[in-house]
Amino acid sequence: MSKSEKGSPRRRGPHTEGQHGGGHHGGAWKVAYADFTTAMMAFFMLLWILAASSPQQKHAIAQYFRNEGPFQDGGSSMTGDFDGGPAFLEMSPASSVMAETNTLEQVAQQLGEALQATTGQGASDSAGEGVGEGAGAGLKDQVKISVTNEGLVIEIADDPEDELFAVGKADMNAAFGQTLDDVAAHLKTLPNAVRLEGYTDARQYPAGAPYTNWELSVDRANAARRRLETHGLARARFQSVVGYGDGRLAVPDAPLAPGNRRITITVLRENPMPPAIAGPIEAPVQGFRPLGEPYVPPQAGSAPAKSAPAPPPTPAPANPGLGH
Repeated sequence: MSKSEKGSPRRRGPHTEGQHGGGHHGGAWKVAYADFTTAMMAFFMLLWILAASSPQQKHAIAQYFRNEGPFQDGGSSMTGDFDGGPAFLEMSPASSVMAETNTLEQVAQQLGEALQATTGQGASDSAGEGVGEGAGAGLKDQVKISVTNEGLVIEIADDPEDELFAVGKADMNAAFGQTLDDVAAHLKTLPNAVRLEGYTDARQYPAGAPYTNWELSVDRANAARRRLETHGLARARFQSVVGYGDGRLAVPDAPLAPGNRRITITVLRENPMPPAIAGPIEAPVQGFRPLGEPYVPPQAGSAPAKSAPAPPPTPAPANPGLGH
């Protein structure tokens, strides 16, 4: 080796991809660290939820994760018919309630869309006709659809321009009949029992008349039942058909208001709401507390706060006339 070669320092060439050096680990450690921090965040969130939840909420969370879902071991977890099979019998009551709630909400949404479409079609068909002659025109604003603890509730109320029945009679108007046809088309696919109720306003018949608001409300409820049966809703589905007369006013402050004259159709739940989860479907979960505070269960003997007494209802006018 020459003298010049011994005195000259060695020069390292630039590192290329795949060779040993400071970057031989690449970016894999960053991915692993990101996964680790994500897992730790999820873990601490789980600890916070467990610490901030009441025993009832922990039980509800446990019931959710115990439900194996519709498939197990590559096949259906239900054997036989839908209302049979050992796997179905092992499902928690909360799962059955939630499944039925989802079904009722889907029917409610589909019915609302159908009424919207029928109203638009009825309004276009009634162009050039008299007010109220087009079937379904404007009636959608008189229909209220909701899912409650009892089931799917469909309330159809009167309107000054679109009355459900003739004044003082049980003769159904065309717009109301079309609405009931749409209701029957969506309810006939369900197995649930149906309850039908009729209401009137507080206008009374002449004194001594043999026909009163009691008979009128029952006759109108039965007229709605016959229309629903004609369009596919089986007679055996009706649990009860009731007329309340003017005993349950929707607008107590205005006894003669059109909103008091109404028909209510309730699709009853087959799986009643358990007491632990009874309440509004959309109600937020209550009872969370900051981390570290101990859980204090409500006292069994504590009395609820008393509210101010409600004002007495306004008496109905005494002037006689035809009941609505």
